[in-house]
Amino acid sequence: MKIAIDLDNTITASEQSIEFFSVLTNLLITDHKIYIITNQQPNSEQEIAEELDYHNIDYSEIVITADKAQYVRDNNIKILFEDTDEYFLELGKEVTVFKIREDGNFDFSAKKWIGSEKTTKMIDNKRDE
Repeated sequence: MKIAIDLDNTITASEQSIEFFSVLTNLLITDHKIYIITNQQPNSEQEIAEELDYHNIDYSEIVITADKAQYVRDNNIKILFEDTDEYFLELGKEVTVFKIREDGNFDFSAKKWIGSEKTTKMIDNKRDE
């Protein structure tokens, strides 16, 4: 299986997320291809590798791209962990997306997701009492 995991605010969303992805990647690396996918500056692979090593994150490849959805499609990746909706809007149902909750996409005090009109469809959630 091919798995893509965003770095910033996904792996690094919290101490718990770092620990989770360390355990997950260590368990899966021998049988699966793990892509660490990020929209960081080109040619920053060495710094990214050092950060991943520091957090004990195993991976097969570091990918720097602004078009994560296209990369996921082009490489037949079936699992994506990501915190930013815009990066997975164009992916079809064949890709399972795990959205990571973090300060940039969730208002913890109001207990509500944060999104733009482009990414968020409001629903009426009235319940019969």
